[in-house]
Amino acid sequence: MNDYLEHSYFTNYDFLIGIDEAGRGPLAGPVFVGAVIIDSPSDLKLLSTLGKDSKSLTPKEREKRYFQLKRNFKCYSYFSSSKTIDQTNILKATQIAMSELLKNIINGGTYKYFTLVDGKFFNLPFQYECIVKGDQKSHLIGAASIIAKYERDLYMNDLHNIYPQYDFETNKGYPTKYHIESIMKYGIISEHRKTFNPIKKFLKEGILKVYSENKDENM
Repeated sequence: MNDYLEHSYFTNYDFLIGIDEAGRGPLAGPVFVGAVIIDSPSDLKLLSTLGKDSKSLTPKEREKRYFQLKRNFKCYSYFSSSKTIDQTNILKATQIAMSELLKNIINGGTYKYFTLVDGKFFNLPFQYECIVKGDQKSHLIGAASIIAKYERDLYMNDLHNIYPQYDFETNKGYPTKYHIESIMKYGIISEHRKTFNPIKKFLKEGILKVYSENKDENM
C-alpha cells in the first residue's frame, strides 16, 4: 500500500483530489477538466486497477473505466469554452476550469483537501501540487484524465451531430488534414478557437468565413 504515490498525503489530509485536463491542443471545442476524489488509503488498491493515462487506452477501454470510476468514486468535471480560451489563453483557461471545479467540490467545507494536478505552472487557490506527467505517475490523476477525456469526447460527438461537415466525431477538434480542409471550405463556427493557428493565420490573411448558423443556407 505504501508504494502508491498518493499514500503519504493522507497523513495530513482527509481527501485527495486528482485533476487532469483534456483538449488543450484542438482547434475547436472547450478544454475539459476532470476530477476524482478519494477519502482513504484503502481506495488506492481499487484505483490502481482503473486509473491510467487516458491517452494509452482505446475508446472502448476508456468508456469501460469511466463508468467503473463513476460507480466507485466521486467524479466531477468542468470546462472552459473556446471563447474563454481566446479571451485569456489555453493555460489560463485551463486554470480557470480547475479553480472553478475545486470551488464546487470544496465549497468552504471543514475537511482538509489536497489536490494532485497533472502538469506544471498552474496557480490554484487551494492546497495542491503539480506533477509533470502526473497521469502516468499517479493512478488518481490517471483516473481524472479518463473523466476529462471521455466527457470531452461526448461533447465533441454532440457537436458533430450539429456540424457533421467538420467530422468532430473522429477528430475531436484536433487539426487533422480533413478538419483544416473543412475549415477552408465551410469557414469557422463559434466553437473554433480563433487564436490558434492555422485559424489565426487564415483570419489574418482574410481567407476564412464564419459558418452560418442557419443550416438552410449551407445545404
